[in-house]
Amino acid sequence: MPTAGRLAGAVIFALFGWYLAGLTIPFFPEANAPTFWLPVVSFIGLVVGWRVCGSRAGHGYNPAVGIGLTCGATIAFCAIFALSFNKMISNALRNRYNDGTMEAVIDIFNQMIAYAIMFTDVTLIATVLIGGVVCAWITEFFGQRFP
Repeated sequence: MPTAGRLAGAVIFALFGWYLAGLTIPFFPEANAPTFWLPVVSFIGLVVGWRVCGSRAGHGYNPAVGIGLTCGATIAFCAIFALSFNKMISNALRNRYNDGTMEAVIDIFNQMIAYAIMFTDVTLIATVLIGGVVCAWITEFFGQRFP
């Protein structure tokens, strides 16, 4: 059921995803992010804001802290997974996996570890956590005011 909390969560976290994607562009080799990076991360933020944060809006600001941390971590995990999955597909189309499908599936997680190490930065991690909490508080504000 659409509510103001869900709508606010979707919009706020989509903007937050766009902001995070923009922050991570310098971490790519030669600051050359894939062309799909900004829209995909903002779409992930939209879905997370609608399904995770928006559905829990209206229960108070203290639970919103935990929800915001969860949403920030979820956006980061899903974005790294999408990037790794894209890399695996491009490697598979170049016939780099000789041992079959399981090698490709395992390589997704190896790529996730490599991208997580590449994105390891104190300011980026703090932005994900603090920004997730702030976005959850904004969503909570709209969830309480317009139930």
